[in-house]
Amino acid sequence: MPSKIIIKQSTISALMVGIFFLIAILLGSSVVYMSSSIKDEQNAEKRRTEFKQLGIDLANASDYLTDEARKYAVTNDKTHMNKYWEEINVTKTRDHVISRLAELHSPSEEMALLAEAKKNSDALVNTERHSMRLVLNAMQEPEAQMPPEVASYSLSGEDQKLSAEEKLAKARDIMFDAKYDADKRSIMDPIDKFQQIMNTRLEAELESARNATQRAAILQAILAVIIIGAVAVLLRILFTQVTFPIRNYTELLKVFSFNKENFSLLAEGSLELRLLANTFNDLYRSFQEELVKRKHAEEKMKTAKEEAEKANNAKSEFLANMSHEIRTPLNTIIGYLYLLDHTEFTFKQKQYLQNVNMAAQSLLGIINEILDFSKIEAGRMILEVVEFNLYETVREICSLFELEAQHKGLSFHCEIQGDVPRYVKGDVTRLKQVLLNLLSNGVKFTDKGKLEVLVEVIKSGGSQAYLRFSISDTGVGIPEEQMKHLFEVFTQGDASTSRKYGGTGLGLAICKKIVSLMAGEISVRSRTGKGSTFWFTAKLEIAGYVATSSQSEKLNSRLFAAKKLLLTEDNQINLQMTQEILENLGFEVDTAQSGFNAVSMAARTRYDVILMDIRMPEIDGYETARRILELKGIDAPPVIALSADAVEGVAERAKSAGMSGYLTKPLNPGKLIEELRKFLYLGSTESIESTGLTEQAVTEEDNSFSNPNLFPKLTIPNTWIDFESVLSRLQGKREGYKHILERFLANHKNDHDQFNLLLTKGDVAGAELLLHTLKGISATIGANKLKEVSLRLENVLGSRNEELMAQEISRFAKVLAATLKAAAQFVADSLPEGEGYSVRSAGDKTAYNEPARLLKLLEEGDAEATTVFTVCQSFLKSELSSQDYNLLSEAIFTYNFEEAAVLLKKVLTQNSAAPTA
Repeated sequence: MPSKIIIKQSTISALMVGIFFLIAILLGSSVVYMSSSIKDEQNAEKRRTEFKQLGIDLANASDYLTDEARKYAVTNDKTHMNKYWEEINVTKTRDHVISRLAELHSPSEEMALLAEAKKNSDALVNTERHSMRLVLNAMQEPEAQMPPEVASYSLSGEDQKLSAEEKLAKARDIMFDAKYDADKRSIMDPIDKFQQIMNTRLEAELESARNATQRAAILQAILAVIIIGAVAVLLRILFTQVTFPIRNYTELLKVFSFNKENFSLLAEGSLELRLLANTFNDLYRSFQEELVKRKHAEEKMKTAKEEAEKANNAKSEFLANMSHEIRTPLNTIIGYLYLLDHTEFTFKQKQYLQNVNMAAQSLLGIINEILDFSKIEAGRMILEVVEFNLYETVREICSLFELEAQHKGLSFHCEIQGDVPRYVKGDVTRLKQVLLNLLSNGVKFTDKGKLEVLVEVIKSGGSQAYLRFSISDTGVGIPEEQMKHLFEVFTQGDASTSRKYGGTGLGLAICKKIVSLMAGEISVRSRTGKGSTFWFTAKLEIAGYVATSSQSEKLNSRLFAAKKLLLTEDNQINLQMTQEILENLGFEVDTAQSGFNAVSMAARTRYDVILMDIRMPEIDGYETARRILELKGIDAPPVIALSADAVEGVAERAKSAGMSGYLTKPLNPGKLIEELRKFLYLGSTESIESTGLTEQAVTEEDNSFSNPNLFPKLTIPNTWIDFESVLSRLQGKREGYKHILERFLANHKNDHDQFNLLLTKGDVAGAELLLHTLKGISATIGANKLKEVSLRLENVLGSRNEELMAQEISRFAKVLAATLKAAAQFVADSLPEGEGYSVRSAGDKTAYNEPARLLKLLEEGDAEATTVFTVCQSFLKSELSSQDYNLLSEAIFTYNFEEAAVLLKKVLTQNSAAPTA
């Protein structure tokens, strides 16, 4: 039944607060009173105990002095005399007791008794001094060696006349006669009376404190009854005005439905709850109309959701395409750098090679930075754990920036403290990414001074090491107010930073996320105009020995020997490059350039493993893998996906297609080897030992590749194509390089005509694709100038500056033609003798006719001059100085035929035996 009393919610709240404060005050007062009573009782008990102990101490001290004085009189042992005076002069028990009683504010009556006891004790001391002086005189002890208190005591003339034995006897008599006992009682009687009076007084204090504690307990019981009554009243009000009405509302709302037309709540409880019920009843009718509007809104939301999903899919597809297009040429670059690392160079060239490789990896890191930011937004970035050489990693990164720092005139110092572990486990790629970003910023923002890198151990224990990496510079510095936002997304030191120095503002935000995943932190100290120090920490697991790259490669060449592998790749250049890497590892490699070919070859041949490109025409890698796995059944080899798409979802799609592993392009040889060993069951120690290849044997085998003349230098000018560099990458495999150039000639000899045709049709996208493809292939074959002009033309393509377009197209045509001619000449020179041009000796008359023919072609401006120059270059080298030969070569291969003709004519006229053309 609803309550007839209507109370406002504010009144209930005020009542609750009032009762709460009443209870708090009552409880507080009770607690204070009880605490005070208990404390008084404890203090009384403590004082009683302490007073009692002081009386006992005083009595014990008096007894102790008597015992020691008597022992000395009987035994004549100075030890007892010394203990006696130590008690009086050092321990001073009597003085401490009286002082403590004064501090405790003892009544004057008690203090008077103690004063009397002390006075009598002092008189007894004189008696004991007399006894001690008799003993010492009897023993003929010099006064200088006596205690000062005894030495100062003067014997009477009668005592001095006594013999030694008589003195000793008198000393004993003094300590044990009736007078000494009476003097002793004159000390102990006041002490006993003091203890009786003190005990009576302290017992009374303790009893009073106990009575107060009992009264406090009774008061707390009364307060408890009052509090229970107040709470009961409050609960009654809450139940009648809040709980029961809310329960009734809830029961009604359980069966609530908008389909019921006459639904209403019965208003009850507090004023606010009644108002709520009435408001609900008023709104109920309007909600019926709102339902229709809500359905329309839901339909709109559904449409918006579908559009958002489409936009998200478009973003994912864009990232996939971007990753594929950029990573595909990077795959070729890094792959050939890996092959180039297997060739022999001077130490300086080896350094340059390593720096180029690290620069390519750095470029790959920039690409990954965009993808990393996407992963950070999605919260899906994870770290891998591999063993690596920390010293080698840090020095590789430092060497990359050391040259750049030197070019800017900066000093560069890298220090790894001695207690830093050399071999650790962690994500070496992410660690490099953080170091690259911080060092790049250091070099970028420093114009003079120095750059320093420090690696140190903060703490270590067991198998864990907590390291700190510090990068310091003397650059522009960062204002203090901007440092707090420095690690946020799209944030840089100041508004002009991106204009002056470039950068996206993502690097430090990504670094912060990576460092946090490494269980570390990152921060900066900086002063404007003085420089900055960025530091970060990382927790790494300490590892054992990690094999060097050369050792690992020799081991792998043994492990993968006689293993048959199918490589599926539609890009011919990448196909051959990857094939070279795999064959260097010891594999027997078959290749397929389409999914259909891969399925057909897998049906005919048993392979140990298949590497499958994802993006291929006709059928892609996913479908190809499904068909092979379905065809081979339980005998199907592991299929490892190769893809330049490094975005979320590719690995999952590969797994759902039945593939065993997933590798991204550019191909990382280390990860490739790791995957191959894992799926070929060659990862165990036993399998390595079974090859018989010990660490010493690997080292000796590495030393066998130190012959600097293993690959002779080419004599072909490298103006258009850097033949020597590419051949070094291919370990001097001239025949393999020839096949690559043959494919280049076959596939791209008509690119200029095709480009013009696409522009005529208005197909700008097709023209961009042609240039993009040619740009990547140019880098692979070493045609750096062709790559450059292709890039420049690609950048201005579609612009409204027709004059600039025409200039770049003309330049592109000339460089493409020269590159094709240089490639064709290399292929011709690589043919067996008799199938192409042969180089004649300088003394052969026929050899001289070719330079004369070359002069005529140069004067006529005929492009065939480049081919003839290659034929007669041996003669020209023997006749020209090194400087003149280089000038002539550069003039011919830059199509500066007029200048070349002047130089060549000078040589021919100087040779009087030269016949006319």
